[in-house]
Amino acid sequence: MTSTEVQTVRRAITLLSSLIDEPMESAPVPWQSPIRRFVREYLVADAKADLSCAEAWQYFLEVTQAGELQPMRKSAFLRQLPTVMEAVFNARKAHNVERSGRRQRGFRGVGVRLDTSEPLVVS
Repeated sequence: MTSTEVQTVRRAITLLSSLIDEPMESAPVPWQSPIRRFVREYLVADAKADLSCAEAWQYFLEVTQAGELQPMRKSAFLRQLPTVMEAVFNARKAHNVERSGRRQRGFRGVGVRLDTSEPLVVS
């Protein structure tokens, strides 16, 4: 198998396992990781929104400083974020999210959940 095929198989396993919500030993992101909880509880699918990686990191820092989640290193967060975003929202990292007239890396169709007290509905 080529490395591209292996990556495709890993993505498929991650997506399938997220649908059945059972832990797998070979999952690239731990099932109870702070980033997985962050994406599921604090972000929402929104066709009109987009979220840069920098904004996601800043919001994650705010949540961890409030004591809601365990902190993690920025490099680990940014490395795991695309996998979790694709598994939860089927959103791939884009390199053309506009901020202040400049293009940045981020995710289209994902925004910040404004009311985290509402129950999360995952379809």
